[in-house]
Amino acid sequence: MGSAVTFAPHHTDVFGRLKTTRHQGMFDADFEYGSQPARWESLTVGSATISHQPQLGGVRMRLTTAAGDVAIRQSRPYHRYQPGKDQRATGAIVFGTALTGQVQRFGFFDDSNGAFIEQNGSLVTTSNPSGMAAVIRSDVNGTINENRIPLPSWSCDLGRIAGINWNNLLMFFVEYAWYGGGSVRFGITINGSDFILHEHSPSSLALSAVPWCRTGNLPVRYEMRNITSVASVQDMIHWGVSVVTDGGQDEQRGFTFGYGMAPQVPRRTVAANSVRYPLMSFRNRIMGTLEYTQASSAITAGTTTNLTATGTPWTVDQWKGRFVSYVNGGITYTARIATNTTSALTIADIVTGGAMAAAPVAGQNYTIGLINRGQILPRGLMLTASALCQIEVIQSSPGNPIVLTGASFAALSGLGSPSSFAERDVSATALSGGEVVNRFTAPSGGSGLLSLDLGNQFALYTNIRGNLADILTIAVTTPAAAAADVGVDLVAQEAMS
Repeated sequence: MGSAVTFAPHHTDVFGRLKTTRHQGMFDADFEYGSQPARWESLTVGSATISHQPQLGGVRMRLTTAAGDVAIRQSRPYHRYQPGKDQRATGAIVFGTALTGQVQRFGFFDDSNGAFIEQNGSLVTTSNPSGMAAVIRSDVNGTINENRIPLPSWSCDLGRIAGINWNNLLMFFVEYAWYGGGSVRFGITINGSDFILHEHSPSSLALSAVPWCRTGNLPVRYEMRNITSVASVQDMIHWGVSVVTDGGQDEQRGFTFGYGMAPQVPRRTVAANSVRYPLMSFRNRIMGTLEYTQASSAITAGTTTNLTATGTPWTVDQWKGRFVSYVNGGITYTARIATNTTSALTIADIVTGGAMAAAPVAGQNYTIGLINRGQILPRGLMLTASALCQIEVIQSSPGNPIVLTGASFAALSGLGSPSSFAERDVSATALSGGEVVNRFTAPSGGSGLLSLDLGNQFALYTNIRGNLADILTIAVTTPAAAAADVGVDLVAQEAMS
């Protein structure tokens, strides 16, 4: 019997299969003409700034010297992991000089879970002069833990990377299999070839009895943070990014649900001379799991770091690592629960880890669970109209949200679709904001049934902090001469896993 044929790791995926399968793009973006706010979200804290750099074709993230400055660029989608396939993000970055008290990151991650390449000024040594590390982040069992592997401990041939200037423009990649126990690779492209810097293989090395992170559905993210004050102003510049999968991407999975008019009210009357009347709107609900609400125990008091409920309804640390959603002044807030007593939650801002911007209010609704990081993919629209009118499909994003007047969102879970994660409104009377992403005209004299394919439209997501959901609105504009009775039904797929 002949000896087995083996291939270098960079020629195989994280399952050990030779990379001869279809290399399919799931998501890509370049920033030649702007920062793509419909597909990427930007978030700054303190005096940090994010700006498009047209002369470079990239985006600059800048921190001042102040402690607490944060700049984040995150893809709108949480890319849906499909078991048995290798998922990879590649990005071009210029990290700034390593500064004590500052970190700069790129990879598949959010504030709770993921894997990323990091430049960390606190890790600078003679053997690691740029403070480079590979990091695995997980909130399994309720506490955020980070397994940080500095460059001298990477699994690669360190001699091959000894001459790399980590402050130059470099092409990094992070790829992984999840299953809970899949491998994670951190790498760089050198002279057109992939080079694996470090590989984390928890299942083969029996390193852990729990998954390397809680979920395989992760966004791509660039991040800068000043943990303390630093010595100088710092820039991090990034260019295009891609997310690809080996083996091809199957059609999104999930249930298809219908979003439409109120039962026994198939149409709404849109008055003559109306402009963009919000006939029907829908969105994700904020929380993906609904594990406890005010119906069981009302809020009696709240601060920006604490929520207290009636009685002693909980066991100690029952909700540790979960999230709580509440409303103050008409704005929804989501907070991480750091710990809890039998009657009080200790809460913190998801991004900064500090106090919330506003406190929970006594008597206000709240929900404990996990933030909804799924997505709604519009598929098709059916509409009837009694008279000539224009129909527009308007969609929001965190930077350009739709604001509805008189809205009353109802959960589809109570409208005949108990497995749905969405909410629908048919009460609003005016809107502002959003972007028109589709439009057509319903003809005069009644239109019968019009059908529109929405399969190419962007999905609906929630924002980085998880407290704002994209809204999709079907808006009607009527001429000055006549009103129109209009009804709409829309189908969409909710891809939650």
